[in-house]
This record gives sequence, C-alpha cells and structure tokens, in this order.
Amino acid sequence: MSSTGLSSFLAAQHRELDQLMEDADNACGTPQGAAAFARFREAMEHHLEIEERVLFPEFAQRTGPGGPLSVMRQEHDAIRGLLASGQDGHGAACRALFDTMTVLVSQHHLKEENVLYPMSDKLLADCAEGLLAAMKEATVVHE
Repeated sequence: MSSTGLSSFLAAQHRELDQLMEDADNACGTPQGAAAFARFREAMEHHLEIEERVLFPEFAQRTGPGGPLSVMRQEHDAIRGLLASGQDGHGAACRALFDTMTVLVSQHHLKEENVLYPMSDKLLADCAEGLLAAMKEATVVHE
C-alpha cells in the first residue's frame, strides 16, 4: 500500500466532515438542528480521536512531541471546546457557533492536508498499512 493512503483516508474524512458541518449549519433553527449537530459532533470527535490515538503517537515517536503536533493538539482542543458548547441546533447561537467552527475547521484541515499529512506520508511509509488498518477499525473512546 502506498503511504498516501493515510493522506487519502484522512482527507476523505475531512470532506465528509465538511458536508456534515454544512448540513448542521443549514439545519440551525429547524426541528432537525439538534440531530444534525449531533451527527457532526460525533463524526468530528471520532476523526480527532483517530488522529490522536493512531497517527499522532507514531508521528511523535519519529519527530518528537513538538512541531506540527503541538499546533494540531491545540486546535483539536479548540474544536472540542466549540463542540461542547452545548448548542442544541437552535437560534442565533447556533449560527454564531458555525461561523466560528467553519473558520477554525477549514484552517485546521488545510494545515493537516498541506503539512501534517504529507509529512506523515514520508515519515510513516514503512508502517502506513498498519496505521490505516488501525484507523479504519478505531472506535470512539471518550476519556
């Protein structure tokens, strides 16, 4: 398997997350708002955990804990903070949440796709197949 399988898999998740985020944003203030937000939140949390539990440890083992992982972890925390803000999919607060979320997530995805994932493809080529399998099998584990 090509090491670009990691980038492809994770970038495809980004596209799915972008669509779920757009759906949830569009559902703000509707009866479907809470359910759409819940679907987006669950998918985003799953994606963040896959990166943190599978990709990041192997990456850090080869590069050390600093560098791009430090920024990625800070941004993951910021995304989780927005997800936990208790939005129920209604009203102006929902729209404001998604205005902020859209900017943060878009910038985060760009950094991952242009910096972290290409670095991962190079650094982790020898174990990419196993990492990809672990990502596909991962389940959400909340601490």
